[in-house]
Amino acid sequence: MIGTIGSVPEAQSRTVLFDFIPKDNEALNLPHKLRLSWYRPYPKELSAGQKWQLNVKLKPPFGMMNPGGFDYEGWLFQHDIGATGYVKKSDNNIKLADPNPWHLNAFRQTLAHKIKQHLPSSENVGLIQGLLVGIKHNITHEQWQALRQSGTSHLLAISGLHIGLAATIGFYLFSLLWSIRSNHLIWLPAKQVGAIGATSLAFIYGALAGFSIPTQRAFIMVFVFMIALIIRKTIPNSQLLAIAALIILIIDPIAVISPGFWLSFFAVTIILFISQHRFPTPKFQWARVHVFIAFGLTPLLLLFFSQTSLIAPIANIFAVPFVSLVIVPLLLLASVLSLLWPMASHIGFSLIDKLFQVLIEGLSTLAVLPYTNWDITLPSPLALISLILATSLLLLPKGIPGKNFAVLGFLPLFLPSNNPIKHDEFNLTLLDVGQGLSAVIQTQHHTLVFDTGAKFSEKFNAGEVVLVPFLKKKGVGHIDTLIISHSDNDHVGGAKSLLSEIAATTILTSQVNALPNAEQCLAGHTWYWDNIHFELLNPRDNQTGSDNNLSCVLKVSNQEHSVLLTGDIEKRSEQKLIQHYPKKLASTVLIAPHPGSKTSSTQAFINAVMPKIVLFPAGYLNRYHFPNKVVLKRYSEKGSEIYSTAKSGAISVHFQPRQKPKITTWRQQGKRIWTTVPTD
Repeated sequence: MIGTIGSVPEAQSRTVLFDFIPKDNEALNLPHKLRLSWYRPYPKELSAGQKWQLNVKLKPPFGMMNPGGFDYEGWLFQHDIGATGYVKKSDNNIKLADPNPWHLNAFRQTLAHKIKQHLPSSENVGLIQGLLVGIKHNITHEQWQALRQSGTSHLLAISGLHIGLAATIGFYLFSLLWSIRSNHLIWLPAKQVGAIGATSLAFIYGALAGFSIPTQRAFIMVFVFMIALIIRKTIPNSQLLAIAALIILIIDPIAVISPGFWLSFFAVTIILFISQHRFPTPKFQWARVHVFIAFGLTPLLLLFFSQTSLIAPIANIFAVPFVSLVIVPLLLLASVLSLLWPMASHIGFSLIDKLFQVLIEGLSTLAVLPYTNWDITLPSPLALISLILATSLLLLPKGIPGKNFAVLGFLPLFLPSNNPIKHDEFNLTLLDVGQGLSAVIQTQHHTLVFDTGAKFSEKFNAGEVVLVPFLKKKGVGHIDTLIISHSDNDHVGGAKSLLSEIAATTILTSQVNALPNAEQCLAGHTWYWDNIHFELLNPRDNQTGSDNNLSCVLKVSNQEHSVLLTGDIEKRSEQKLIQHYPKKLASTVLIAPHPGSKTSSTQAFINAVMPKIVLFPAGYLNRYHFPNKVVLKRYSEKGSEIYSTAKSGAISVHFQPRQKPKITTWRQQGKRIWTTVPTD
């Protein structure tokens, strides 16, 4: 295909990601925008705005589907990306033209490159690039963690705060310059000129950020408020907000699916409300407003993310003015100087680097304090309504009748949750982690995690993006036992991120050097939780073989049903299991060995297990073509029900005595209008 690189390329350890706008081609019938990966070796000079001819492999928009997890398909839908894929190695990959000199994203990439040249060894380059031009992929994982845990990640989103700041600077600067000569005021009042300046500077800063979706929302808000000033019409703030929301939804109806849409409008509403009704005088308003915003947004934060930062008000009291009044003005000044006076801009960027270092160190100190975040899953829609009503009442001015009783609205959050898992019952969730394995077993009072999926890059692993959100959504704050079947990346890759968020009492693995404080998993180890029996069947003491064949194998049973988790065992270990446990392998549910490889699932093993249900943890259209068609045929001929995470997303099986297992598939249960229906 022929097309244009539509975004600033994001270089990662092994690949570079970018949006691609293909040229109209009726024969190919391509989507308007694609998301492509180009694996090493890729061209170093790859730039936004370049025109390329590329040989690519595409697939429909597709992402992992898990309770509590990030909805990648929703993100693609919101950003109008119709397909994803990668650039294949080919002599047909040819650059056809360089970007137009006025191409916005090419200009942003040039600015980001200048920052890197000024600060080649600084760890804060990503933060500076993110704040100036909205390019955030160079921000380190540790920096993002400090920002998230301190409730200040909004400082790096060029949205309401920064566009509002640019508008404020533009308003006062243009008003002041216009008022220097009194004759100007005869032609046009200073406030109207200031409104024009505010709109102009907000537009310029929004352009630097690439007019991302949050930036567009913020600019439209500023535009509506400034137009009211320009036409000299007094319009209530509530109507101005409604007009801004209407314009945004006309331009982008999909904005309603974004948490940022609701958070930004609620934050502005809270600021306007408390400024007019709580404390209309400016005394201490700046310091107190952060407390009210953090408190007022709590219901939405718990609804969207199941957590809120308890130290956010404290962190924002010093971080917001520090960034808004010191760093951002210096950054804009240094950017202008980089075009006119490079030596002065180098001094400016070096100063900004030191200021960012102070900021991150301060936020990191706050972030490591105990009880910095409140993690809770709202138990029901009624609890959300109760919380919203209570929060709204407490934000009202003093003297409102019955206001003191508003605290009762918080009680549902502290009532003990109604555990759907009873004594003698257990729940298996096979998570969708792409090509890899991660499963969670829950009894009435205990939790076991079996494998943690893969680490895909330094910034992306299944433990952080799948397991932790799932466990927090289920209200799990502690893991009783973590089992890592063996040390292949697709089984252990997410373990460190998981353990950094949620501690485990016991860690068992077939290779004890895989994780600190791990113990050897050995056949014969048994225990009971809530009358549910757990037994390890592999590896045996002093057993030799490949890493796959030494995988931990676990059987979980109640009085009637059982699950067999097999890791990546192959034919040799299957034979040994049949030899040592000829009558113990029979199970209701089997998580297929070595997810459907033809080196596993031998006919003899299937005959010994006789599973009614077989679950395959597999990535959609994975390069190994798992599960193998021959293996699928073997299970089908035995009458087993077959499910795959590639087609079903996360798969949950609830086991109750004297009842058939209840199966829930998340791709069907959590389906939205943008959810892809997988095909072969």
